Amino acid sequence: MAARLNHVASMSDNPRFVGIAYETLFGMWFDEEASSPRYGEVLRDGNVTFNIHPRMPGQRLGLDHFGIEVDDLPATLGKLKSSYPKSGVIERPESCPFPGVLTHDPAGSIFALSEKGSDLFPMPAERSVPINYGKWCEGDPALRYLHHYAIRTTRHSECVAFYEDMFGFKAKSGKSGDKATYLNAGQITLMLIPWSIHDYEGIAVTNRGPDHIGFKVPDAVQMKQEILDFDSHYSPGQQPIWLLTKVNHENPETQIRDERLTNACPVSRYNFTDKDGVYVIVGDQTFLDVLD
Repeated sequence: MAARLNHVASMSDNPRFVGIAYETLFGMWFDEEASSPRYGEVLRDGNVTFNIHPRMPGQRLGLDHFGIEVDDLPATLGKLKSSYPKSGVIERPESCPFPGVLTHDPAGSIFALSEKGSDLFPMPAERSVPINYGKWCEGDPALRYLHHYAIRTTRHSECVAFYEDMFGFKAKSGKSGDKATYLNAGQITLMLIPWSIHDYEGIAVTNRGPDHIGFKVPDAVQMKQEILDFDSHYSPGQQPIWLLTKVNHENPETQIRDERLTNACPVSRYNFTDKDGVYVIVGDQTFLDVLD
């Protein structure tokens, strides 16, 4: 059964405002047909959908889950039930406009399952070029795309085996000293990083689960300057992104987290977060370039 990672989702206090950063910097476009105030904003890069949902009471900001598209959903659920009976399955809530179910891996990381061809808002055949992109960035936006989705997990080897067995994702190990595993999930990579409390020396400890997303761009040096220009366009405190490189004399955690991200991801050339705290890695190489 063929499978691919087809979307990522985050929770936001201001989906449109945060989405503008991804539209402007990475050339993603708002799908106005799929978006609505009820379930937030839907952005596309031509392959993957980025759903920025409005945060409901009790929900945390930031990355929430990802989605996997399969050829045969009933067959996939049958295998999940027989091989991994501890992975529960529930229907997606009415607040979500997309079909399918929600389930989880052995460590509890949540993902959605849907069947190929069932999307109520399929990916358009042609990629739109957003007006905001042209104001700050140069080059073809189709060359900027969502490259990977990273999870930190306490059950690393078990989860690697789970995604290999359930979805046929091919696993590749990192080079010496790199403890992560890279699973080919279509045109995007699912990156599994072992979670350890020792990774949080000097900073607040965060939960296991979604860690960051990464974008591939043609030129990371040029991209960094475009990010700085975009940030400077806004008055202080009003930007839809946070720069981790800005020195805060009262709290050095941003610089420590920036170094931690760079050390964890071999394609990292520049890192920032959106206003909801989603860590974003920018690189101009793929994992195939740096792992071979």
